[in-house]
Amino acid sequence: MDINATSASSSAVELFGSFHLGETELALPVAALQEVVNYPSAVTPVPLAPTHLLGLFNLRGTLIPIVDLRQLLHLPDDTARAASKIAIVELGDVRVGLQFDTTGEILRVPAAQKTTFERTDHAPPIICGALKLDGGERILQILSAAALLGLPDVPQLHHRAAATERRVQQAQRRQTVSFRVAGAHLALPMAAIQEIIRVPAMHPSPLADEVCIGMLNLRGTTVPVIDFARFMGLARDDATASGHAAASDERRIVVLNQYDVHVGLMVDEVRSIVGYRDDELMVMPAYSRRHVALFAGCLGNEGRDSIILLSPDALCTHPQIAAVAQGHRDLYRDRTQTEASNRRGGTRETYVTFRLGHLLGVRIGQLREVIDYSDEIVATPGAPAFVRGVLHLRRELLTVIDVRAMYGMPPYEDPTHAKILIVEHRGEKYGLVVDAVDNIVTIESGSRIPVPAMLTRQLGNGWGNGMTEAVELPGRGTLMLIDLATLCERVAVESVA
Repeated sequence: MDINATSASSSAVELFGSFHLGETELALPVAALQEVVNYPSAVTPVPLAPTHLLGLFNLRGTLIPIVDLRQLLHLPDDTARAASKIAIVELGDVRVGLQFDTTGEILRVPAAQKTTFERTDHAPPIICGALKLDGGERILQILSAAALLGLPDVPQLHHRAAATERRVQQAQRRQTVSFRVAGAHLALPMAAIQEIIRVPAMHPSPLADEVCIGMLNLRGTTVPVIDFARFMGLARDDATASGHAAASDERRIVVLNQYDVHVGLMVDEVRSIVGYRDDELMVMPAYSRRHVALFAGCLGNEGRDSIILLSPDALCTHPQIAAVAQGHRDLYRDRTQTEASNRRGGTRETYVTFRLGHLLGVRIGQLREVIDYSDEIVATPGAPAFVRGVLHLRRELLTVIDVRAMYGMPPYEDPTHAKILIVEHRGEKYGLVVDAVDNIVTIESGSRIPVPAMLTRQLGNGWGNGMTEAVELPGRGTLMLIDLATLCERVAVESVA
């Protein structure tokens, strides 16, 4: 490829910002620079991204993709990211963050000291020219913002159009289940999840491939299990991989059921249930036409790494997953149809199971979301002993209830690992502190067993008022089903007593 160099003869002065990448000094036109920020503490890895896309971060409500210029310019990586800077480059309605080692200065450069490079094929080069300063002793290479943002694998975020689109969206509240996969924080809509189970002893699959690691029989339905980290192109670090044996109890299988496609996704850890409104969903940058449909958007996460929301429709219609699901359905069609006919007529309900000394379950419709315990709870003077205080959650105040204290159970030594169930009752919002959230299960109506009245009367401190049914979970013991409306009613009564 031939490159021609020409020198400008105009007397105009142009402003440039200078940056350093190792021993290389680069420049960007100030007109393309929006701002420069420190490398963010919370960066969200993006599945299926090219290696030069380091992740996303939330800059005042806008997702900014971070591009590693070293890889694009084939420079050695010899600096710590935490100490680097991010130059936010904006061109039209497209915005991206470029990683540099250090910032330099703002330069006023006469046109005579600028040399422009032009390619013979008329395509804009990434290095579009050079600045010759200090009598030619100092050379800075000029980066072309248009060429950088026009590369096929550089993510593009059309933030202004996205902002307008978000403003006209209805503020409809939705629920998702968030989980960890090889360091990435992902989520799926609650409506697409049939249930979430602990990792059982799986059967080897005759259709196993690089992502299908086995299959399981879920009440007569053959469900292929996908190694979701491998499917999403996420590499586990050595510590995570070696820790799987010790921490295998944290892994879960998220069972999707979309358009009669059943598939299980192996994830490292289920985190919480997250509620959001449509206008809180940030638009994901597009970095690959092949993969952009998998991502429905991104949710801010209170100063921590953001949560990438996946599209269940795109997942279940992805050629690789669809082929695995269709193959298992065809292979085991007779068994599935027989079990389905045996189950016909029974209704099923979805429950979230959690621990509070015992294994308890609550209908998923009674929960708004589940969050980690927060140290930002503000104690309220004069409140009952079981009220820990109030918590500000996305422009709403909710009352945080210590359920252990309410029922006379031993207190927490350290509540930092507890979870808070967010519920709403008679217009009031409550956060119920529980030990841990366990799973999401579906339960047939016929399997629920009434708890004898004698037993409920023996349950001290009012527990029996909200627990009238139980169900046996294979290999897990008895699950007591609790009505949160009864618990919240007791909170309301005792708070004004």
